[in-house]
Amino acid sequence: MASHHIIFDCDGVLVDSEPLSMKVDVEILSEHGVAMSEEEAHTRFVGKTFAAMIDEVAREYGVSFPADTSSHKDLRLLELYERELQVVPGVPEALRDIGHHHYSVASNSPAQRVEAALRITGLTPFFGNRITSFEHVARPKPEPDVFIEAARRAGYHAENCIVIEDSVTGVTAAHAAGCQVLGFTGTHPQQEQQAMKLLGVGARFAFSRMEALPNLVRSILHAD
Repeated sequence: MASHHIIFDCDGVLVDSEPLSMKVDVEILSEHGVAMSEEEAHTRFVGKTFAAMIDEVAREYGVSFPADTSSHKDLRLLELYERELQVVPGVPEALRDIGHHHYSVASNSPAQRVEAALRITGLTPFFGNRITSFEHVARPKPEPDVFIEAARRAGYHAENCIVIEDSVTGVTAAHAAGCQVLGFTGTHPQQEQQAMKLLGVGARFAFSRMEALPNLVRSILHAD
């Protein structure tokens, strides 16, 4: 396994956080006069940074958000995480089965939130402090910067990294970085349609159950 490094997105891949995040997002939008369903918010903004979302909403609806809106969202979401956040089924078993001892995370969420998510769901031992977030680079996903930086920190070239992503935004970024990408659809409400989208933007395989991940990783390693 030493020839490749494995990088995971966090939200929707390691932890089932997207519904919680969208719940808080929709509440904040409503408080500023913007009515949007969680389904619409998920379709439009999953994988993007919260800052990118409120910038787009501000332009579209002509509303302004306070400067501390992002930090306010982080506090509310972390409180919700402590009560409700769950690990994606099969993740700990898949990580142990792969047998890799040097995983990392590359996320469009703040590093503090990723650290909390890993702690709450018991995944910290697999990742330690190997977290690269949009805060560490010039441009968030869908630009490739986060994955290039995660690979650099791990001591690998991006083309020697396998990335597990669940969003079009994330797969686009990882593919642009030169990584080999596996598209995970298990937390998406429309798995078949999402699989086609992820394959369309560069995922090598798409899968819906974490039990399949170890064999997919091995197939890439054997092919290379």
